[in-house]
Amino acid sequence: MKNLFPLLALLSLLLSVASCKTTEANYRNAYEIAKEKSTAGLTSEEIDGFLREESTPKTLYKGDSIPMRGAFVKTVATRKDETPPQVKKFNIIVASFKQLFNARSVCERLEAAGYDGAAVLIDRDEQYFVSAASYANLDSAVTSLRAIQQNPPLPIRQPFPYILDKAR
Repeated sequence: MKNLFPLLALLSLLLSVASCKTTEANYRNAYEIAKEKSTAGLTSEEIDGFLREESTPKTLYKGDSIPMRGAFVKTVATRKDETPPQVKKFNIIVASFKQLFNARSVCERLEAAGYDGAAVLIDRDEQYFVSAASYANLDSAVTSLRAIQQNPPLPIRQPFPYILDKAR
């Protein structure tokens, strides 16, 4: 009987420790509660705006935070019968599409609004980007980005406009 008591005590201790394990459900519940507290009092539009803002990478440039991404892209002809225009390293992206037709349409609207350097770019995932202007140096690109942000040539939604650093 004396040998049985320590064994029962050890068994009950092991069972109690095993039942205290955290589970994925506990973590998920705690995460959901924390998430609700962080967005308490905000409308769904405000929450969506914050999420869009967070999705655009920022780069620090001369003490200012600018939206900027880098990608390997190629230029696409804006019309079927012409050669693709030459674009420089920094491009002001105002829209992106999965279909070339839509990108060309926005590019034509930019040209009609006076943006002669408008171009369509494509990345390796076949996503089409519409560039309003192209610049060799970042100073000029940032100046143009700020002008487009203040007076957009067409309706632009977040995360646009931003600067695309063309890697090729």
